[in-house]
Amino acid sequence: MPSKKNDPELQAKEVQTAESPPTTVTALGPIAPIRSDNDLLTINDQERGIMPADSDDVKWNYMAGAARRKLVLTGIVSGLESMDGNSPVCVVDYEGIRVLIPGRQMFLDDWPENEDIPLEHRMRLGRMLGATIDFILVGVDLKNHAAVASRKAAMLQRQAKFYATGRVKVGIRVACRVIGVGNNRITVEAVGVDSVISASALSWEWFPDVTDLYSTGDLVVARVMAIVQDEATGQFSVRLSVKAATENPDLPALRKLVPGSNYFGVVTGVYDRLIFVRLQAGANAKTKLYHTKQIPSKLDTVSFQVRSVDEESGVAFGLITRIIRRHSKLR
Repeated sequence: MPSKKNDPELQAKEVQTAESPPTTVTALGPIAPIRSDNDLLTINDQERGIMPADSDDVKWNYMAGAARRKLVLTGIVSGLESMDGNSPVCVVDYEGIRVLIPGRQMFLDDWPENEDIPLEHRMRLGRMLGATIDFILVGVDLKNHAAVASRKAAMLQRQAKFYATGRVKVGIRVACRVIGVGNNRITVEAVGVDSVISASALSWEWFPDVTDLYSTGDLVVARVMAIVQDEATGQFSVRLSVKAATENPDLPALRKLVPGSNYFGVVTGVYDRLIFVRLQAGANAKTKLYHTKQIPSKLDTVSFQVRSVDEESGVAFGLITRIIRRHSKLR
């Protein structure tokens, strides 16, 4: 299984690398740096900030100072509102304070000023409910207790600090926030860069639905496979793999499979007549061959006869000899 939010490696207080572990700054002053794995970069708040128990005056005075200093703060997307019917606004909860972020300030990619928000961007915003995001305050009204922020500004600051300086590089593992789940893929933020990770790069174990493994708000560890900088904008994009960040846990089970034997399994997907099966024995299998009257369907329970095993790809090959049980939705 991919690393989830309970991974102790994700609980560090600041970005850490073995080469140059930084000093974490708190309201009480600097504290000693903490070392982590030599290829794992994690990131979290750099300051104590404010606490829910603080008075309103303390909170809003801190917010005003954070806006002047352009501090990167972190909150939870708690709502999606429409101010004039066409311009969505994200509501972010920051330690009990309501912060508004215009839809245009939520992503690095934009759309023409005279056009309504595209459907793709509206869907992306909808999937971000419950996500943890960074933002920079761009306006604080102390009298009326109102705050407006930009996620885009925080992302650009992160990119300048970590990508432009080479601290994020190909091969390193990065702690990522899941900011969207759907269409058999997840969208994560990796230190200021949003990236889509497809199902094939999410887990060694094949699964029927990505929502079985991930939810918005989760944390995952992914390995950086490629980094590209746009020459026109200077912005970075990154290709990530959660699967590549871990060793294949299925190898011991795969090696125990006996060619010519039948194993119980569940169909996780069918694409172009290629059938993917997760064997109960703890291994993946796939085939285009089946000795059944009907082609097996997703979530069917089947008997799979193993004919060969490829340890390098982590897959067993063979044929489906019988459909043991049809998925209930098909009955």
